[in-house]
Amino acid sequence: MKKTTLKGILTLIACALLIAQKPQAQELIYEVPLTTQVQSSTQIIEGKVISKESFWDADQNNIYTANTVEVYKVFKGNPTLTTVEVITPGGTVGLHAEIVTPSLSLSKGDIGIFMLQDNTIHLTSQASQLYKFQAFASSQGFYKYNQKANIAANPITSVYGIENSFHNSIKQITNSVPVVIKKEFNTTLPQETNLNRGAISITNFTPITVTGGTDTTITINGTGFGNTQGTVGFRDANFGGETESPANSGTFVPVYYTALDSEIISWSDTQIVVEVPSRAGTGDIEVTPDAGGSATSSQSLTVSYSELNVIFDPGSGEESYITRHIDRNGNGGYVWQMFTDFDANTAAKDAFLRAFDSWRCETNVFWEIGNVTTTDVIANDNINIVRFDNGAELPTGVLGRCTSRYSGCGGATINWYVEELDIVFEDNFTGDLSVLSWEFGPDTATGFEVDFESVAVHELGHGHQLAHVINPGQVMHYSIANSQNSRALNDDDTAAGNDVYSRSSSSSVCGQTVMGDYDCDTLGTNDDELISSISIFPNPAKDILNIKHASNIDITNAVLYDVRGRLISKVNLSVSSNVNSIDIRHLNSGLYFIRIDANDKTLTKKFIVE
Repeated sequence: MKKTTLKGILTLIACALLIAQKPQAQELIYEVPLTTQVQSSTQIIEGKVISKESFWDADQNNIYTANTVEVYKVFKGNPTLTTVEVITPGGTVGLHAEIVTPSLSLSKGDIGIFMLQDNTIHLTSQASQLYKFQAFASSQGFYKYNQKANIAANPITSVYGIENSFHNSIKQITNSVPVVIKKEFNTTLPQETNLNRGAISITNFTPITVTGGTDTTITINGTGFGNTQGTVGFRDANFGGETESPANSGTFVPVYYTALDSEIISWSDTQIVVEVPSRAGTGDIEVTPDAGGSATSSQSLTVSYSELNVIFDPGSGEESYITRHIDRNGNGGYVWQMFTDFDANTAAKDAFLRAFDSWRCETNVFWEIGNVTTTDVIANDNINIVRFDNGAELPTGVLGRCTSRYSGCGGATINWYVEELDIVFEDNFTGDLSVLSWEFGPDTATGFEVDFESVAVHELGHGHQLAHVINPGQVMHYSIANSQNSRALNDDDTAAGNDVYSRSSSSSVCGQTVMGDYDCDTLGTNDDELISSISIFPNPAKDILNIKHASNIDITNAVLYDVRGRLISKVNLSVSSNVNSIDIRHLNSGLYFIRIDANDKTLTKKFIVE
């Protein structure tokens, strides 16, 4: 039997305390300690992203982006590399695009520390000869520098003191001194000057409540912006908009996402009009003039919901595009198929179906569950798959991931629609935080349990084309902690889904048929005879809910759930008559679901208790 050291026990206790107290960012990414990152990486560099190019892998399964990084220092690995490529999931190739959430997404000009592993993506022979790597632990494998605040941060943690603290921590773990490749780079910014301009100030902006990724604009008024376009930063919803400063617990340092140049509609010395990006979250706004300096607003922008955008360069620079659903299957929308092992896990399957029903009932998105599939890959294969991962397929720290695939068309105006959707979940928890476990429900997660239904409804939200927000009350909030249960859509979640559905069902693009209207009463089956043969009444109900069915229908059970997906009761109806009554006097007023098992199929209906 392997001996457990005191250090190992203390590490486990520390990790357990950490996850119990700290929300885990970005769809339940759980924190991977710095020591693990350093020890697991084959190459650790400090560098700057100088260019990006997306490509298909050799098998045409997925799109990736090669981020060319200029190397400043090498902390571990090959000490002679001056330029490398960091391969990240997703990107745009011609009129095909892919968005993978969560995953590391880099921007040109990003500077920081990269924790890297050797590339495993099957590349074509046309790939460049540069050394290629992938980030260890996905988005946690890049510590972005905020040079002004002297902080390096990933979506979960930050380190104050880039050189004195962060670099020293890495050196202590590697027990070596980094090799300096580019000496002129300095992690400390030079003193900024305003070049004889007046002080930079944001007076106000309007409106103060907006939606992101929807072509919505705000007007920023102030002074000292200059007449040459600079940049506008919004709180980055993928980071929660801020990161806690280790130097001063309880003090938070803002993290901004910079709007694309094309999202800035106009710029003058006193006024800026800018579109609210998809990654914008609730918080203040930062304006950085081209000539230097910066100003932040005293007002806070409220982003009630946000939608995913395809980023595409039509030849004049990157632009953001809204997306929409279509009638992909010829029956109104999209058919999702579960892989055999996922379908066989009854608890996981039931939790996923409850999450599935939440979106369909509240927003009418036309999704159906199809036959079980033996296909076991995430690939561009016309299968909208739901599955568990195989081995170490998901990056360390990632517990669920949604891939959206798109096609585009057009000339001067490009339109983008969803071609395919894939979701994969971590099958078990291992490594530093193996104390975590899935709670599949219908009971709620407690202690070190992670609520599977909450993760599923969040990932399905990405499939519905919704992006992150900064609002703990919403399903699409960027983070969730163990023992937290966020299963029910709130008004903003529903409004976001309805907005995507509205444009998806109202106008055709690229010669595709518009999405149909999914009737919540048809949930769980495609059998028209079964649908027409079972009814519930009265609805709304007060004391009794009746289930009526035709004589040729064999009903076995009725299962009641509340709007959060929690099991209320299960009633055996196998020996009952053609009209069955269920006592609901113990239920509070509100919305409920009843799942009826009949003829080896399921039918889910929505009812209201007065």
